[in-house]
Amino acid sequence: MSDLLESLNPVQRKAVQHTEGPLLILSGAGSGKTRVITHRIAHLIQHHRVSPYNILAVTFTNKAAEEMRTRLENLIGQSRLWVATFHATCAQILRRDIHHLGYDRSFTIYDTSDQQTLIKEIIKTLQLRLNSPGAVLGEISRAKSDFISPEAYAQRTEGFFEASVAQIYPMYQDYLRANNALDFDDLIKLTVELFDANPNVLEYYQDKFQYILVDEYQDTNRGQYLLVSALAQKHQNICVVGDDDQSIYSWRGADINNILDFEEDYPDTTVLRLVQNYRSTKNILEAAYYVISNNQKRKEKQIWTDNKKGSVITLHEATDDISEADFVLRQIRDWRTRGRKYGDCVIFYRINAQSRSFEDALRGANIPYQIVGGIRFYERMEVKDIIAYMRVIVNPADTVSLRRIINVPARGIGDVTVQRILDFAWDEGIPLFEAIRRVEEISTLNNGAKNRVREFAELIGLFRADDPPTRTAEDLLDRTGYLQALRSEGSIESQTREENLGELIAAVAEYEESETEATLAGFLEKITLSSDIDSMEDKSDLVTMMTLHSAKGLEFPIVFMVGVEEGLLPHQRSYDSEAELEEERRLCYVGLTRAEEHVYLTHARSRRLYGDIDYRLPSRFIEEIPPELVDQGTKPEASRRRVVSSYDPDEPDFEDDVSFPYDVGDVVFHAKFGRGKVTAIDGRGFDMRITVRFERGSEKTLAAAYARLQRIG
Repeated sequence: MSDLLESLNPVQRKAVQHTEGPLLILSGAGSGKTRVITHRIAHLIQHHRVSPYNILAVTFTNKAAEEMRTRLENLIGQSRLWVATFHATCAQILRRDIHHLGYDRSFTIYDTSDQQTLIKEIIKTLQLRLNSPGAVLGEISRAKSDFISPEAYAQRTEGFFEASVAQIYPMYQDYLRANNALDFDDLIKLTVELFDANPNVLEYYQDKFQYILVDEYQDTNRGQYLLVSALAQKHQNICVVGDDDQSIYSWRGADINNILDFEEDYPDTTVLRLVQNYRSTKNILEAAYYVISNNQKRKEKQIWTDNKKGSVITLHEATDDISEADFVLRQIRDWRTRGRKYGDCVIFYRINAQSRSFEDALRGANIPYQIVGGIRFYERMEVKDIIAYMRVIVNPADTVSLRRIINVPARGIGDVTVQRILDFAWDEGIPLFEAIRRVEEISTLNNGAKNRVREFAELIGLFRADDPPTRTAEDLLDRTGYLQALRSEGSIESQTREENLGELIAAVAEYEESETEATLAGFLEKITLSSDIDSMEDKSDLVTMMTLHSAKGLEFPIVFMVGVEEGLLPHQRSYDSEAELEEERRLCYVGLTRAEEHVYLTHARSRRLYGDIDYRLPSRFIEEIPPELVDQGTKPEASRRRVVSSYDPDEPDFEDDVSFPYDVGDVVFHAKFGRGKVTAIDGRGFDMRITVRFERGSEKTLAAAYARLQRIG
């Protein structure tokens, strides 16, 4: 036992030896919380003779649970412990006692694929114009996590999307119940309901789990909070470990107040702060602290380390997103020449849409990479849908692409209709698209189906393979109704998909600007050949790319945080909420504290995002880091993006001589944002930026040379 405690620092030792009563362990980034949890369990068993049967350890991921079990087996040779995720814990409880709620113990647990299949069937039955079962499922999941019933949800709906979900939600629940099936949210929700309705069942588990340990407590939602509270009510031997500074999942139901208010829930709580960091250098930790200390809603703690001081943070301002990706690429190559592995480097971004320029850069340089917590840009559903349209325009004989898009977005051409067209094509020995053109000859289709198929053929006929690629891509989003269908959903998921489509437009535009004879076929060939390189690379050493939300719990020697700009980090959706702005700051803090040795923060003066080139401002979080902790780096390099403008930046004295015809107060029109009024003008010549308050409510700062604003008053 002395050996067990000797490996711990003084505060860790206190946490392990405190066994009776509620304990809150505020565990800073890299402070060894898993070590504390496992050593605490070992201490209870070996020193206090607590039966493993009476200990419950709960975490969020199977990986974390498996790591705990492995460490415990190494510590005490004991693997028969209840160390599991919240969902696995509840599933085991329900297998024993769910009959009290009218279910059979042999219930089925539907995974995400099963759930989406069910949602699709209900959408089809209700004849709703929705093409995203994932968005519907996400909305239902949030409602169930907050214990909002289908009836209560229907009373608070606003807009088309929520009204549609209000129809789907009760049918979804009825179907689950009729099939003796549960989804992931039901596992938590029904366990809480089981305890509420059956005091004897609750008492059984309270006596069984006399010592409860909860990892990542700051990530618990309402259902998980109620579950833990019920189990700990009798013995009060509850130990929760977490870091309010790393609470970044409110969008999926996590409530930071669960950890902030723990002492109110358990007045006799002992609070310990694990603040010695074993991961990062002193400079990285100091910079991270200066950022997070600007949050008001937090428990004060400053992590420190015995590690070396280390290098200061590298701050790089790029001309645009292409130059930003080039800079990161050069740094990765430089680290490689100094003997580091590609796997030592990670690229963190705020939204998935940002990954595209870095994927293009790494693919072009033949550097292997992997995307964690997401899929490759050109493999995302919405991107593949529009690329399939492009392929049909270029090659109508591409039956695979044609089948993918014939009913996307939904236009009433179902599987039966498609099969009858395929049968006709087979009988006539013609390609599928030729059969579509000859739909009037298909006797097995009624007039309604023929009309819908004819309209689809006419839609494809509007496009020509030799038209400018960017214009074709933009017209596809509009004329197919794809963009309108996404916007009608009004969900966070649909907004993300729209952002990805904006990035696809940006990729086409960049290709067109870089080629003297750009064609749609050329763009498709470029992305297809580039994608094939990855399969030839050694997968054991990869640059990692992921969103900041996927980063928690990980660590890397060299961290690139890219797009550290206003509107991205913090995200523009957080501007109207102090709580959301503080969560964005916590997200920045998580990114910084993943780094062991070096951090790069990059931002761009302009960025092609969602299809438009906007002038960007550095994130306020950068300004919160003291200047002595930052290396300002080099001046922005010239961009490889060719400017499409009536002005020629290569002409002598361009910045001094060129002017743009705008004044404060002018009414202007923008193709994406609509009408607006100029509220401010800053700079001159090619560096001029214009702030416009648009009638739709948003305010944008745009580069005058790129904005393509029409002055209308």
